[in-house]
Amino acid sequence: MTGLNQANQKIIEKILKQLRISPADVAYEKKLKNVVLITAEYLPRDITQISLQCKNLAEGLVQRGINTHVVSFDPWKVGQTTNIGGAEIHYVGNSVKSYSPLTWAITLNMEIGRVVADIYHSEGNIDLIHTHEWQMFPAGITLQSALRKPLISSYYTLQEQRAPGVNNGFTEAVKQIEWRASQASNSIHVNEEWMKSALLQFYSPTESKVNVLKPENSSWAKDVVRDYSWVMKNWDVPVGVSEKEKRDD
Repeated sequence: MTGLNQANQKIIEKILKQLRISPADVAYEKKLKNVVLITAEYLPRDITQISLQCKNLAEGLVQRGINTHVVSFDPWKVGQTTNIGGAEIHYVGNSVKSYSPLTWAITLNMEIGRVVADIYHSEGNIDLIHTHEWQMFPAGITLQSALRKPLISSYYTLQEQRAPGVNNGFTEAVKQIEWRASQASNSIHVNEEWMKSALLQFYSPTESKVNVLKPENSSWAKDVVRDYSWVMKNWDVPVGVSEKEKRDD
């Protein structure tokens, strides 16, 4: 550490002391403690790529001492909370009759918001929100704004891949949701390089915030937590600093 840096550090410590704030307290505030995963699919109700990945992630977070809540859809367990692998699973349903996957997702997100708000108040805080696939993105975007917390979004497919060349009101609405999440998210997770390329092609998010994290790797959960920690560390970086500049620090 140079003499100038040492002098700056002493000034910072003096200011914190005058404010009666310990440097350790500042570091603690940045430490990842409470995470909420939001997914429409979770074991044992669903046996899909998303449900398996979310369960593995939840248990990986718990193993690393992170208080983990999962909010997931299950019409047979509405209002119930159960502990699976150390994570608290909160089940939500949808009392509104839906006429398409789009209306189902939008109306379900109202209930998700209520449950996450309950978690926020019971825990005293939520450090980070992680949504999985487009149906859950609206809830994540709303909660990011309402709770002023960072948002991670995982993309497994894109609407252009699910219905290539189809243009109607439904597909355009879903594309808009996917685009808004790509812009609002503080970090984006995908499983493959080709998915990253497709996301950049169709929605043009900042490239440096799109992370290829492969679940088959033994270090996957560790890599996810590392990205979470980076987002937490840089959450309050002033607007105007580019994502690349922040990640290069």
